[in-house]
Formats: sequence, C-alpha cells, structure tokens
Amino acid sequence: MTRSDGHATGDIMSHKDTHDIVGGLALTALGAFAAYYGQQYEFGSLNRMGPGYFPVALGMIVAVLGLFIAVPAFFRRGDPIQVEWKTLALVLGSIVLFALTLKTLGLVFSTVLAAIVSSLADRETRWKGRLIIAVGVAAVTYLVFSMGLGMILPVWPWSP
Repeated sequence: MTRSDGHATGDIMSHKDTHDIVGGLALTALGAFAAYYGQQYEFGSLNRMGPGYFPVALGMIVAVLGLFIAVPAFFRRGDPIQVEWKTLALVLGSIVLFALTLKTLGLVFSTVLAAIVSSLADRETRWKGRLIIAVGVAAVTYLVFSMGLGMILPVWPWSP
C-alpha cells in the first residue's frame, strides 16, 4: 500500500528515529572523548578543582545527555535521514576554503569568502543577505579572535 507522498506505509513505520540516534551517539562520543582526554590533567577535588576537573565533569554530563537522547530514539519511529549532498559539499568546502586562504587573504577576506560559499547552501537567502551575513561574521570573527583573544592571525592580505 502506498501513501499520498509516495512511500509505502510499511516503509516509514519500520524506520527508527535515526536523527536522534545519530545526534545522541555523536554527543555521547564527544562527551566521552572530552572526559577521557581531560584525565591527563590533574583532577583535584570539588573544593580545589584542578585543570582536568571541568573537562572531565562536562564530558561526562554531555555523554549522559547524549544517551538520554539516543536510547529512547531506538524505540520510536522516525523518518530516515536524507543527506543533502550539495549542502554538505558547500559547508565542508567553505571550511577547507577558509583554511587554504587564511594566510594569503587574511582573516577578514577568507571569512567573508567562506561565509558566502557556505550561505549558497541556503536557497532562500539572496545575495544582499549573503553579503550582510558575510560581513557580520567577518566582523565578529575579527573582534573575537584578533581583538578579544589576541590571537596572532593575518587580518588582511598585506598583514605581516
């Protein structure tokens, strides 16, 4: 039997909630990694926390929250994941483009370029909106990383 959207009625009902399963397991893995990695630092105690206390505690909390998301999802039905390959390629490509152009174009221009490329994934946004977003992201990036954190990054192509 086929529904009005073209799927067989048995098809949709047999799928688990893969969105929450994948997301919950990813959170669990991230939390477990943070908790494991944080153990290389001194843990301390609740009264005198060491540098490893926060990453281990937060990692464990994130891992447990990930399980709270993933485990119930195994028992409920949901739509299968449909990967938007163009969107994935544009977003990952913008990250690679940023990394490749940071030294030559500087922080501001490479951020603008990466923001424009990644915004192409959204079909609703027009060029005026893309440019506004790109300039805003570049400004915030400059303020946070160069001014706020004092990171030594080439800001402009002519920067040393």
